[in-house]
Amino acid sequence: MRSQTLVSIIAVLMSTGIALGFPALSISPIVLEGDTVAGVGNISSGFGASEVHTVNNSGEWLVESDTTNVDTDQDGVVLRGVGAGAGALYLREGQAVTSPAGAMINTFDSSVINNNVGNVSFNLFLEGTGATTNDSGIYFNTDLIIQESDIATAAGFGANTPYIGFFDTKINDNNNIMVLASIDDPNVASTVDRAIIVVNPLSFTQTRIIGEGDELIAGRFVTDFDTDNHDTAFIKNGDIVFNVDLDGDTANDGALARWTGSGFDILAREGDPSPVGGRNYGSSEFTAVDMNRKGEWVTRADLDGGTTDDTIIVRNGLEVIAQEGMSLASIGGVFTFTAFGSGPVLIDDNGDVLWFGDWNDADTTRDTGLFLNDKLIVQEGVTQVNGMTVTAVSGVTEGISMSDSGQWIIFEGAVFDDVNGLTLEGAFLIEVPEPSTLSMLACGMLLCFRRRHR
Repeated sequence: MRSQTLVSIIAVLMSTGIALGFPALSISPIVLEGDTVAGVGNISSGFGASEVHTVNNSGEWLVESDTTNVDTDQDGVVLRGVGAGAGALYLREGQAVTSPAGAMINTFDSSVINNNVGNVSFNLFLEGTGATTNDSGIYFNTDLIIQESDIATAAGFGANTPYIGFFDTKINDNNNIMVLASIDDPNVASTVDRAIIVVNPLSFTQTRIIGEGDELIAGRFVTDFDTDNHDTAFIKNGDIVFNVDLDGDTANDGALARWTGSGFDILAREGDPSPVGGRNYGSSEFTAVDMNRKGEWVTRADLDGGTTDDTIIVRNGLEVIAQEGMSLASIGGVFTFTAFGSGPVLIDDNGDVLWFGDWNDADTTRDTGLFLNDKLIVQEGVTQVNGMTVTAVSGVTEGISMSDSGQWIIFEGAVFDDVNGLTLEGAFLIEVPEPSTLSMLACGMLLCFRRRHR
């Protein structure tokens, strides 16, 4: 019955001339080189037109940027906006913070906006604190939650364990904040240790999830964590996915693990079989990870064996989204992927995966792009934004971000302005049409039907 219904709908669409292709996407520059930030200066170039960025289900976004302000202690900004509208100044380097007293923002690091009234978690570097041992902090919006040098209050740390630095921070829709922190726990032999904690910013309650020296797998103990912003994920129910290194045999010391609230699952591990037949996960392990609010996950991983096809993007440990050496119809079916960059891979609540790809087209002006599952949605040298051609798509560091719903995507890149003969760098917002009967069918019958009835 369902198949007959689908066939009937397809027939109606074909008879009315509606194409069964990917839906049209709206792409807008939201922070562009040359834009004026009132009272500060113009947005500058150097692929610093956007740094860290984040967007929620309401299309509310934050983008970090550099400006042309001559005072390099005050030239960095964070802009905040909604949808394709212009952003307004939210934070600025040199801006005073309410706590600690007398301190100012030096630089910005990790930041994430949630879907709960757009609350934000920040890792901010500070100046004016009087020392280099307390010059960073974790903030809930603009309220200080933990300052470097504070003594950890979570159970499980040794007495008088200080925080000595912070890496990644993420906020979920319950307004809890996950932090990957450096500490100096007297119960751990090294002077710089790491741990993952969760803090409630309203009660200031800290919970230690896992740290260096903990036994994660029988007889195998944590030695470190991968510390890039895309090496962890944190969702509303409190689940955390993270990349971890273990002691012991170096042939299987890397793992992708998940905290479930009551224990740990190993999602994938170096040396274990991958979803590619005859290939195990390799020594470079897992270079990016994300998880949606259903607990589905995606990672970019390394395989053992040949180096021309040893990187894959895999969903839920079972489905290969892309692999070096493979092709897709969306890139012509003849070219093959050579790399997937070093930035994030992201999964939305529909299970759709956003990723960067680089392929072997001899024309290097059009051989990179962004993909949603197997669909090429932004292509260097081809995609138009307000009449300007996209000339670069970032595949590094914080190149892309996406709302949980998948409706909003930010990418970092550059466009060529034909009118003024200028290449302009910036951050660009993609609006993906919300699922509905027609937009589902327009994006390809089999893909959309799987999404809605998975």
